[in-house]
Amino acid sequence: MADLHIDGVVKSFGETQVLKGISLDIRHGEFIALVGPSGCGKSTLLRIIAGLESQSAGDIVIAGRSVAGVRAADRNLSMVFQSYALYPHLSVADNIAVPLRMRTMGAVQRLPLVGRWMPGAAERNREIDAEVRKAASTLEIETLLDRKPGQLSGGQRQRVALGRALVRDPAAFLLDEPLSNLDAKLRVQTRGEIAELHRRLGATFIYVTHDQVEAMTMSSRIAVMMEGQILQCDAPDLVYEDPEDIRVAEFIGSPKINILPAELNGGSLRVLDRDIARLTRVADQPGIRLGLRPEALRLSGADSVLTGVVAHHENLGSEVFAQIEVPGLSERVVLRADPSARRRLGLGATVGLDFDIGDALLFDTSGKRLRPVIEAARAAHQVA
Repeated sequence: MADLHIDGVVKSFGETQVLKGISLDIRHGEFIALVGPSGCGKSTLLRIIAGLESQSAGDIVIAGRSVAGVRAADRNLSMVFQSYALYPHLSVADNIAVPLRMRTMGAVQRLPLVGRWMPGAAERNREIDAEVRKAASTLEIETLLDRKPGQLSGGQRQRVALGRALVRDPAAFLLDEPLSNLDAKLRVQTRGEIAELHRRLGATFIYVTHDQVEAMTMSSRIAVMMEGQILQCDAPDLVYEDPEDIRVAEFIGSPKINILPAELNGGSLRVLDRDIARLTRVADQPGIRLGLRPEALRLSGADSVLTGVVAHHENLGSEVFAQIEVPGLSERVVLRADPSARRRLGLGATVGLDFDIGDALLFDTSGKRLRPVIEAARAAHQVA
């Protein structure tokens, strides 16, 4: 059992601080995704955990032991890189065996010609071969062991990289954008395979990605990072449904959440000069923002909160997305609707939109979440 604790980690490159006091507890067996836009510091944090970068301040504790100053090779962690980092001149079997040979065999024993004749080398090679075949069986790549990386597909090379990590029996697997070099169809297949591997092994996975879909579908918790900080770390459903910060709400979710300008005055919540609810336990303030997921909106009849014109629509078969231009709003509102609504969402059609105030997310001027109590809401007019 190996819990991992990140305690106040700071990283600076010159005068630029890329990690700003990151703290995070990762329990043994978790699949945690570090997700955020490029440049947010997620890969730097992973490299610090691995021992490939040193932190400017703070500590990494693995299984109750600080690893400050401990070499990467001695941290009992396995890292899978975006580029796979396979040796092109070695077979798949030899690529997977590299960490075992480096850890358990002397320099002379590893020599290609004379090493096999050294005392103990033959027995150790048999043990390594058995471990390589066990990992290959787990990843279903037994038939590839004699091939070279150049003869493999992208997905097969990814499995080999995972196999090389697997044979080390690490305290945690560190994966840095491992699917970014695969095409869209193969990414979907491989992310399922990685999630299934995690379930079978019961090991700790720390997974870096900029792709929110990967984070949402694979992990038990998501740490959303921006500008060197963790904004929120929660289960995927909570991050989507209950974001603590407007930046989290805007980053997680596709299509992106709709953000409408609003204001609180005398306890009345106003959107586009219309009173839509009475709220308590929140101070009056102008310039707040109201967030609505595309599926929270519904087509309505007269007296809608929002009225606009369909500027674009996308029919995906199982659902329809419509972009609606609403007077008074600088950005189009996106609606996710059932296929039965297709005929009402033709280009140029005028439509009304309503929502339940309980489905709205409110944020203050700084972007922090507001959690008022709803005292009363206007009647919604929904068309069945």
